[in-house]
Amino acid sequence: MALSAADREVVEHMKQRELHLKQRHRATDAILYRERRYRQVLSALIATGFALLVAGIAALIAVLDPAPTRWYLIWPSIGIGAFFGVVLGQSMWQTALGRSLLAAKESRLRREHGKDLNAGRRWLQFYYQGEEISAYVPQVLYFIESEGRFDSVADALLFAKERARPEGQVFAAHALERFNEVAEQTNVVVIASADHTGQPSSRIMRFVRTDRPGVWYVTTAPQSPKVHELDLGRVAVVTRPTESGANISSNRVDVRRAGAIFPQVADLYRAQVPGYLDSMSDDEQAVELVYELTLRSAKVDSWQDRVVVDFDGADLD
Repeated sequence: MALSAADREVVEHMKQRELHLKQRHRATDAILYRERRYRQVLSALIATGFALLVAGIAALIAVLDPAPTRWYLIWPSIGIGAFFGVVLGQSMWQTALGRSLLAAKESRLRREHGKDLNAGRRWLQFYYQGEEISAYVPQVLYFIESEGRFDSVADALLFAKERARPEGQVFAAHALERFNEVAEQTNVVVIASADHTGQPSSRIMRFVRTDRPGVWYVTTAPQSPKVHELDLGRVAVVTRPTESGANISSNRVDVRRAGAIFPQVADLYRAQVPGYLDSMSDDEQAVELVYELTLRSAKVDSWQDRVVVDFDGADLD
């Protein structure tokens, strides 16, 4: 029995999705390769330049102060210069200048491959009958197109889900690992909320992670207009993109006043948001309100992939 017209249309969309994602993967692979080559070449140039500089200084000393043994210093100088040049070239990427150069290179590469990156991003999620099934699309296509095992998308999807159940814990662990990795790279979150009339607003806030997966703290002054909106408990969050373009977003967030005062969470801010407490007096810290954000699920999105971590009912210990 052949696929129905509706299922044929779904399959065509699935094939279109896989085509765009392959182009996107090729683009991200090209970006990573060229970025890695850029770092290697620039590090090598720094190492070579430093070695030549040291050798040049040794040669200048030999010319200014002639002695038979002076010229024997050239080759050891080149070796020592090369060693320290390599160290300098590698450590440069930890400096503000190195990060700035790398960010500029990444920006140029993303603009160059922007068409494939953005086109593929549109297809990261795939919905079928109101359900997000992107994780199962390759298997559904294989069962229908390659094996001809099923004559309906629904049956193929059900079979794919059954097969994936033993791997569910592996997927969940990977998603949580990716979530934690991205969360550790930023402390800035945009919190969107609405007042009692439904008027939306957003605010950039600093957050800190707790020892509970998916639970963050934010703080605000008691006179802030955001207090009333946070107390209503209707918020969505998205973090600032990291240097690699990854961010966390969620519209399934529970927010409430934490059972803690600011001095009890001050150490978290000292460790995760350096300088946050510098502009706050002791009196201000004493009245600062602490809110607890509990993400029930979240999307971790980057140029390379998108994963969803589900904190509801999951064993994340």
